[in-house]
Amino acid sequence: MAILKRSLPAALAIAVGLFVLVSLLLSNPLLGAIGTYFIDTAVIIAAFALFLGLINVMHVHLRHIRQRSRTWPYSVVLIIALFTVLVVGLFSFEEGASAPRVQWIFGNLLAPIQATLGALLAFLVLVAAYRLLRLRNAESAVLLIVALLVLLGQAGVGLLPILPEIREWILDVPALAGVRGILLGVALGTVLTGIRLLLGVERPYGD
Repeated sequence: MAILKRSLPAALAIAVGLFVLVSLLLSNPLLGAIGTYFIDTAVIIAAFALFLGLINVMHVHLRHIRQRSRTWPYSVVLIIALFTVLVVGLFSFEEGASAPRVQWIFGNLLAPIQATLGALLAFLVLVAAYRLLRLRNAESAVLLIVALLVLLGQAGVGLLPILPEIREWILDVPALAGVRGILLGVALGTVLTGIRLLLGVERPYGD
């Protein structure tokens, strides 16, 4: 039984993953149709997983309300908001996200909350920048100088017209090179993770 619990999910995941990969690489109509079927099936399973996540959220917050935990009023607000949005969305199913009622919720409730979180994040970024730009060694001094050059170039100081050009060079050459290096690292990490999943080394589905 333990072998079935470990080997069968791994074998199915490897087989389906390889099949979908081959269907994307080859232009065979039959393989493409089967690969599309597997992808659509994964989307349906993800939708059911979202439903299970909804049940889990309800279970956790109802327990907080029953036990009168320290944050139980927030749980009440969350559950009321959840069902309000769910009911409004179900009654606006034909129009979808463009329905006026749904747009009103997003424009008058969600957008102000996002703006508030963004305003709080601005202070966190400011504190993080202060701690990062403190002079401790040569590397932090270089970072501080570069940050000041970019800020002064963005402000467009008239006393030194060359500052905007320096800012553009910093953003277009070293900063862009660093961003591309990070993106290449993320891409290679994603590819290696996919290979490990296809080979059965990583088994998140077996936890």
